[in-house]
Amino acid sequence: MHSVLPQRALSWALAFVGLTFAACDADTTEERARHVELHFAAMVGDLPFACGETFVGLGTTDTSFEPMDFRLYVSAVEVRDATGDWHPLALDQDTPWQHQGVALLDFEDATGRCQNGTPETRTVVTGWAQDEVRGVRFEVGVPFALNHSDASTAPSPLDQTALFWNWLGGYKFVRLEGATTGLETGWQFHLGSTGCVAGDAPGAQECAQGNRVRVEWTDFDPATSVGLFDVAALVRDSDLDQHSPSTPRGCMSGPQDPDCAGIFARLGLAHGGATPGPQSFVRVGSR
Repeated sequence: MHSVLPQRALSWALAFVGLTFAACDADTTEERARHVELHFAAMVGDLPFACGETFVGLGTTDTSFEPMDFRLYVSAVEVRDATGDWHPLALDQDTPWQHQGVALLDFEDATGRCQNGTPETRTVVTGWAQDEVRGVRFEVGVPFALNHSDASTAPSPLDQTALFWNWLGGYKFVRLEGATTGLETGWQFHLGSTGCVAGDAPGAQECAQGNRVRVEWTDFDPATSVGLFDVAALVRDSDLDQHSPSTPRGCMSGPQDPDCAGIFARLGLAHGGATPGPQSFVRVGSR
């Protein structure tokens, strides 16, 4: 005698099997995902950047430099797998340092003359990848869609008003400041978008100069590699002891400011009609 499984029981059985396979697939995906920590550090040549220290031999005048600030945003982070393909790194969101693909790196600790900063520092970008990481690429900057907003109401880390110009200009992608021999009250470098045109709503419709720095390392092992932001390399071709008349003390990313030319060349960004070359501000080191 053959028994016939009732239709309702058959449906329940098929549903159970489907859920079981779905759960197994989810478990497999969970197991494949890897938590990744990308480590970064700030340097002044061969020396670690630190508030309260005085560094010598910087720029074209071999000036002294006493840090007052060093913070920057990175975004569009991607990782390269063993086959050479690139994939977005899914950044952790349960941290005040990262939001919607943007991460804040903070190298100052509010000591010494870094009085505009915070005691907390941040030197890692964290997220999830599906495969082993063999390389990394990212942008120094905030994406256009998030750049032109209101920092006073934005979620962390985009709520840093010290890293914000205004809703039209957007964020300061990099804020680097320090007292030098010739500019005791402070030399400043603020990188951000310029030539922005207002849209119908608050924010920018477009910016003539986006000024986001693209960095790519095809050989980067998160377990042994570290990304180094080198202040000495950034200012190597710049005079930090004086500034051109009618311009800020340093570089505020002005496209006509001659004091920005050397810095932008080091960032690999066009400035004043010059053709950009490769960036030399960020390099790979070992940790």
